[in-house]
Amino acid sequence: MLDHAKPGARLVYSCGWHISRDGQDVYSWKLRTFVAVFGWLARLIRFADLDDQVEACRRVFESDTRWTVVRASDLEEGDSQGLPVWRRHVGDPALASNLTRRVDFARFMVAALEDEALVQKAPAIVGCQTPSALAAGAQH
Repeated sequence: MLDHAKPGARLVYSCGWHISRDGQDVYSWKLRTFVAVFGWLARLIRFADLDDQVEACRRVFESDTRWTVVRASDLEEGDSQGLPVWRRHVGDPALASNLTRRVDFARFMVAALEDEALVQKAPAIVGCQTPSALAAGAQH
């Protein structure tokens, strides 16, 4: 998308929590283990290569385009619970539940297109009705 976007285009990308913009994210041992095992297995069976996602995000982060990279938690089906909450870094207590409804993830992606506060940011999101978001008194 970077190579073909018109100048000034608003670009929104998605990825998992394993992407870090500034290296200040704090990952649980479960997530680190999952990424290591899944990444190796997915590459082995030619299903996916997480290194491609890391490289693509590196290019986005270094670009001067109007981008947002939405880092999604685990996703689940179900009715909307409202716009997810976001934090700058994985490891924030509000994100601990690690779960977002798919429909709400999509809503966040669309909302990001018009949210100037998210330009050149990589928000990590979680469902607004998850226990961790509620316990943290999280706001959108």
